[in-house]
Amino acid sequence: MAAPLRCVWTSAAAWHRRPASCDRSVLSSRQLRRRELVEPRQRQRHLLRPTRASSTEAQQLLDDFWQTRGVVSDEQRRRLVAAAGSLRAGEDDEQYADLQLPSMSAAWLLQGSGSFSPEVAAVSRRILALQQLLGGGGEGRVDVVWMLVREPRLLSADFRSIMQRLLDMKVADGSEGLDLLQLLEQQPALLLQQSADVSSDETAEERLQAWQHGLVSDNASEWARRYGQLLQYRQRFGDTHVGFRDGDDAELARWAAKQRSDHRSGALQPEKEQQLQAAGFEFDGETAEWLRWFNEIQAFSKLHGHCQPQPLAHPADFLLINWCSVQRIMRRCSVMPPERVERLTALGFDWSGADPLS
Repeated sequence: MAAPLRCVWTSAAAWHRRPASCDRSVLSSRQLRRRELVEPRQRQRHLLRPTRASSTEAQQLLDDFWQTRGVVSDEQRRRLVAAAGSLRAGEDDEQYADLQLPSMSAAWLLQGSGSFSPEVAAVSRRILALQQLLGGGGEGRVDVVWMLVREPRLLSADFRSIMQRLLDMKVADGSEGLDLLQLLEQQPALLLQQSADVSSDETAEERLQAWQHGLVSDNASEWARRYGQLLQYRQRFGDTHVGFRDGDDAELARWAAKQRSDHRSGALQPEKEQQLQAAGFEFDGETAEWLRWFNEIQAFSKLHGHCQPQPLAHPADFLLINWCSVQRIMRRCSVMPPERVERLTALGFDWSGADPLS
């Protein structure tokens, strides 16, 4: 009786060239184990050699990439995808070309798509490079992904400039004992700003306070420059409630937040407080946000002759419609300050309107 046919495969490619008569039932246990090891590697090779993704497919892959990393906000993912558009693999992160993100397969999300996206690979390499620069793994490491969510420009920033800025901050006066990495995790924009000239009117402690708000400095010349930008903002929007509109300058919004913080702590100089008051600056952040939306409903009333935006009639005013609903709910719950009730009532606000949020 003839011996059973033995099929010994020396490579993954040979496995796919096996005779049709080689049934699994005739394979030895050792050959079966070899098959179990070879087949996944072969499938991975096929996944890593798909067709190149189109621009639209690449954007979708990047969007999926960030969603998988836990970024649930559509707007945040949109900004990250846009920032990756100018990212290219360069000398600075070529050393990470063969590495993978922690707990992620090398064939991440490419299975079933049939597309290859160098954009996703470039983003992966940049994340790894930043993670390595800022301490890599280990207990208490910084969350590089959420640094990028806060500041997408880090994706395409020059790596040498980031390293130089990190060095400048480490050797700056007063930074001894400062947990610099924790600070940068909260204020990643500091890695993109040029070091300010040391000024005699700003102490090391004051500079560190500026860093806590994401500002490289708040000395006299910087303060005057930002104040000029605030006046330009008022000329454009009719108020100084910066930081509460989509597209507002992020650095100017951080500067405004620092002025409010300094005002609460009593650290704001009287002459600066007077200048801000003259510009119509609101020192309470919650009130400033409310006034920003009140100005919005006021402008809507002037344009349409009423202040009752409706979802079907005014779909572009979705956020304003939600804000109006919140005002009605707050009044019904007796938590709205009387002066706000009076201002909205004088405007002709409809307190009996339907509330999609309630």
